[in-house]
Amino acid sequence: MTIGAKSAVLQRRLQIADWIRQHGQMRVDELSTALMVSEVTIRSDLTYLEEQGLIVRSFGKAIAAKSNAPRDRPAGMTLTKSLIIPMLRRAQGLIGADQTVLIGPGPLATQIIPWLADIPGIAVLLTNVEAIALARTCLDARIYCLGGEIGAESGSFEGGNAVRSLDHYPLGWAVLDADALSADAALLLTSKAAERLSDAAARRAERSIVLVGNPALSLERRAAQLPLGIATDIILPGPPSNRARDILLDAGFRPIESDAGGEAHFSNFVRTTARRVHSTGAMP
Repeated sequence: MTIGAKSAVLQRRLQIADWIRQHGQMRVDELSTALMVSEVTIRSDLTYLEEQGLIVRSFGKAIAAKSNAPRDRPAGMTLTKSLIIPMLRRAQGLIGADQTVLIGPGPLATQIIPWLADIPGIAVLLTNVEAIALARTCLDARIYCLGGEIGAESGSFEGGNAVRSLDHYPLGWAVLDADALSADAALLLTSKAAERLSDAAARRAERSIVLVGNPALSLERRAAQLPLGIATDIILPGPPSNRARDILLDAGFRPIESDAGGEAHFSNFVRTTARRVHSTGAMP
């Protein structure tokens, strides 16, 4: 890249940061139209700005880092790389070779993709168009995408066609994303579309790993949520509160010790697998 080109890129990124600061948040397609560059270029710009701490990316849009705009995740914890990396490392360690792994909608789930590069023989099934470029860059593996309508805000495949297309893939693992655990023993999600797809994937997969963005118990009630028991593994960025821990234990999850990092891992994999084997009559 020449010096002039670098200057133009920097000016564009500064303009994006300024617009987002003024408006609180802006969508990727809005920025692409305004600056007359591709959405892929805008996403690259937003990645850079997020690394600089100027914005926060969230499902097809960008939010000013110090804005009062609504956030997708409950308040109380900022997910830094030092918190996310142990969660991703723990999830990676649960995924076996020669399996099809679904990457669910949501930013946390998408970040597992580079960590799959060292797992032999896997195939990945993507549920979000923004994950395609990352998967192609990081993985030497078979890459599949769901069908269905692409959500304007989320960039995820949505609707009945997306859910039905899951039947074409033998899912070994599903890596899903939730904002928090609620006091009603539910996993809070960002949208009904994410709920429908995540629910269908979790029911089809042998093992469903849910990355939860906040260890604090949420008192919020949302229309979009998953029953806690649908997951086999819950990974949080830190130790849960006593009440959240009680809810996990009551739901049949057991704490799994961590060798390093501050993440918390709860699993009911053996119990859930036994139940599914019994119901299908299959041999383990």
